[in-house]
Amino acid sequence: MSAISPESLITESLESGDYYKNPYPLFAELRANNPIHFSNTIGGWVLTRYREVDLVLRDHENYSSKGRVTHLLNQLSSEAQAKIKLLHAHFAIGLAHSDAPEHRRIRSLLAQSFTPKIIDSLRPEITTQAQSLVAKLEGDVDLIAELLTPLPALIVGKLLGSKPTDLPNLIRWAHAVNGLYERGGKISEEKALHAEAMLREMRDFVLELVSERRALKQADKLESADVLSNLVIQEEQSLTDQELLSTVVTLFVAGHETTTHLLGNGILALLLRQDVLNEARKDETKIPLIVEEMARFDGSVPRSWRLAKSDLELSGVQIKKGDLVLPILAAANRDPEVFEDPDKFDLHRENKRHLAYGKGVHVCLGAPLARLEAQELLKALFQRFSHIELNADAQSLEWRKDLALRGLLSLPVRLN
Repeated sequence: MSAISPESLITESLESGDYYKNPYPLFAELRANNPIHFSNTIGGWVLTRYREVDLVLRDHENYSSKGRVTHLLNQLSSEAQAKIKLLHAHFAIGLAHSDAPEHRRIRSLLAQSFTPKIIDSLRPEITTQAQSLVAKLEGDVDLIAELLTPLPALIVGKLLGSKPTDLPNLIRWAHAVNGLYERGGKISEEKALHAEAMLREMRDFVLELVSERRALKQADKLESADVLSNLVIQEEQSLTDQELLSTVVTLFVAGHETTTHLLGNGILALLLRQDVLNEARKDETKIPLIVEEMARFDGSVPRSWRLAKSDLELSGVQIKKGDLVLPILAAANRDPEVFEDPDKFDLHRENKRHLAYGKGVHVCLGAPLARLEAQELLKALFQRFSHIELNADAQSLEWRKDLALRGLLSLPVRLN
């Protein structure tokens, strides 16, 4: 048993910055000695063992996705809350912030635009965009800025019907909204006020896209060309205006930064093991397995979050109604009870039990798209460059100071 309390371990790791550089030693310590404990620093129950993480993700009867953002916003002063009314209204509904039956209804509509056939039909476009971006790279480059950020943003933007010229705004808005969650179960007033302003801009933009499609629909000229068009076609029977706006904004926000950092974290893991990288590039048929191992080994979404619907017992621990529960996906994905030699990046690992995309009714809808983007981007990189190496000391790399999204601020590489 560790002589240091779990709360002290978390606080020290965050304050020193060690958590952001490498959270896995902390996760291992917590998983071994305190797999379920309440953290005042983070603001919720921290779960680090696979069995509890898996259980909570699947148990939508007892653990709710509804009201999670409200739980954060309610921590702010009444003066601050009076300035963020849009955040309250926006996150009260929509795909990621609802339970059954609302969630089932909205997800079933979106699922029609995310079928395997539709996702695979995007492969030529993704391949073209990846190859075009890679062709512009030469010598010393920052992969995050020049490749891994624009590709996912371009694809999700196209999927939702925006133009390439909208890309800078989409990235800016998404970054601001995602900033709400960077402290886990806590929230910064400054971040909330900034997110309110950016969310207003983003919703106005989405509403303009919706209005364009409604006009085409009224003229009987609207085609099922993108996700937003499909939703507008069906909205009269199925979606309110607010549900439509909330859901589309969620898809914009969640659809690209997560893929950016899935790739950034995964490529860094390969660069730190040139022998593994050399093996990976020899056989393109292994790339889907490589992408899966990237997600397990160092995924971009380290935690999920739920609210307890009632007083509950979890593996002998009492959790009160309304408590925030934080299943740490990244810790579960390194649990030695489930994954052999979990701290090893293994190109041959075929265990699909990892939880990087969640599980249960809220499993990531865009996971197949993220996998496809990652596969095509790696192919483009491997085909064009015979040698890729990290152009910095690994210890000097800067990471996002974010509990909800793990990723590098930059990934400097040398390409030959």
